[in-house]
Amino acid sequence: MGKALDQKHKEMMNGDPEYARAYADMEHEFDFARELIKARIRAGLTQQQIAEKMGTTQSTVARLESGGYMPSLRSLHRYAQATGSKVKIILEA
Repeated sequence: MGKALDQKHKEMMNGDPEYARAYADMEHEFDFARELIKARIRAGLTQQQIAEKMGTTQSTVARLESGGYMPSLRSLHRYAQATGSKVKIILEA
């Protein structure tokens, strides 16, 4: 997040219980999205370049990286392949 956005997020987390609950409810989705973005950045690629490698559109890649929904395992594997990454799923207790 940018510095101003980071500050606003902190303010909202501390001052708005509804916001904090909603954020907590989506924490896993945000973590997942961060991992996708990190893989793309490590690969030195843009969303458009990932889309071309996946045979899809830039807007689809943006949706994958938004954390708004969970992609299929097939899409996740295609994204990983496009970034030169591997998919690793861990179930923790």
